[in-house]
Amino acid sequence: MKRADFMAQLRAGLSGLHSADVDEILADYETHFADGAAHGRSEDEVSAALGDPARLAREMRAEVGFRRWENDRSAGNLVGVVLALLGLATLDLMFLLPALFVMFFVFVGLACACVGVIIGGSFLLISTLVGNYHEMSPVMQGFLGLGLVSGGVGGGALLILVTNWVARTLIRYARLHFRLFDTATQSI
Repeated sequence: MKRADFMAQLRAGLSGLHSADVDEILADYETHFADGAAHGRSEDEVSAALGDPARLAREMRAEVGFRRWENDRSAGNLVGVVLALLGLATLDLMFLLPALFVMFFVFVGLACACVGVIIGGSFLLISTLVGNYHEMSPVMQGFLGLGLVSGGVGGGALLILVTNWVARTLIRYARLHFRLFDTATQSI
């Protein structure tokens, strides 16, 4: 995504905030693009690293609400903080939770498939050593069994790497939310 598109989406997500807050947030993200360009990164690379501008806008709205509550503990600001937290929580429940359930079942299914391929390949290897009960040659049967075991182990290793990456990403996401919620609860 180009800088102009990213900034336009971010600005649209920040509508309704005080213009000084919007200008401060936009200036901060303009700095990210300038720093990225200074280090030879393209606008697409910088925007991909920053994330979804609509999601960032929701998080920035929550942070601005928290700061406003810290500076002026009025009923209106408290309502703003609560609505911002509910907006983030609702978004997580509507989109993140179903995605996590789907990913869990896909990962479990892939893990079972890898184990099944390893077991099937092991039986082929063992039947090659014990006796040839299939119509293929023992050499072909042995190579097929070895290939299945190797593929199952490789697929399992790849699944572990992907699972590790997903877990680290979710931990970073959770830390961001914890920081937001922790700031809100300390202020209240």
